[in-house]
Amino acid sequence: MTDANTPSPSSTDSASRSLREVLCVQPGPDTPSSVVVSEQAPPACPDDGVVVAIRARPINPADLLLLNGRHVFTPVLPAHVGIEGAGVVIEAGPRSRLRVGAHVAIPAGGTWRDRIALRDDAVLEIPAHVDLEQAAMLCVNPFTVMGMLEGTAPGSTILVNAATSAIARLVLAVAKRRGLRAVGVVRDEKAFDVVRAAGAEHVLVDGPDLAARVRAEAPGPVMLALDAVAGSASGRMFDAVADGGALTIYGLLSSDRVDLPASGVVFRDVQVRGFSRLRIFAAMTRERRAAITTELLQLLADGLLEAEVEARYPLDAVRDALVHQERPGRRGKILLVS
Repeated sequence: MTDANTPSPSSTDSASRSLREVLCVQPGPDTPSSVVVSEQAPPACPDDGVVVAIRARPINPADLLLLNGRHVFTPVLPAHVGIEGAGVVIEAGPRSRLRVGAHVAIPAGGTWRDRIALRDDAVLEIPAHVDLEQAAMLCVNPFTVMGMLEGTAPGSTILVNAATSAIARLVLAVAKRRGLRAVGVVRDEKAFDVVRAAGAEHVLVDGPDLAARVRAEAPGPVMLALDAVAGSASGRMFDAVADGGALTIYGLLSSDRVDLPASGVVFRDVQVRGFSRLRIFAAMTRERRAAITTELLQLLADGLLEAEVEARYPLDAVRDALVHQERPGRRGKILLVS
């Protein structure tokens, strides 16, 4: 393991050894045992694409869903792992619009490997001055946040649970910038200061009477609730939403099921919807992806998107990284670096 202040291995180090890839071989509850590190064959460059030397890849909750066998997608084993990353173009096809040396963010494709070959439309070019570790975390959480907050009017009150998570803190920062008034929901009062610093006006501990306390303390009626927890938490968030509002469920941190009050679903005017970044991203035009990327890069430059990194591990130590990922009290992202 390397700590958050240790520089990533150089490209020279990467070139001097065999290429590696992390494969999911047996999904199950013991996450570290679900993966192996194998030797990777050099990928062939597409005519209209590039080969990227990947430098950084975060571990995301969706990666754990795949490794635990809880994802809606059933992989063909052995399966590549990793839903985002960033790196440097080392080969470009004759019809590619990118050049060797370009820095790119990768929004999908199995990024837990040293090299990846992708078509141009499957990567997002980023300026060379943008830190590659931060760029590696640009495609999942930031794109998710932008999509979930789309269309929410300034001045609206939003409710966010799992408010200490990286994505929730990003929601709070962007919401504050857009003039939204946010209430954070946490499991422990110890997190209050962290969540307030991220942009929440009020912070509440989750519990059976959450809806009543939200109505008493929120700055206005909740028009959007963002639920990363699922299970019974979904019902508590639903109860806290005002009529005419919406509950968006985007995570499965505690359960594979969603528990909602039947009478409320039938008789109240609250929209319940799921959110999948991959589904939304796949439907975007190249132009829309580029426009969102430009906005995200500006937010990153303004200091709103910078994600905290708790530790870095080489690909060879992926099992140690997965143990760290599931450690209680973890605050920052765990990165796999090359």
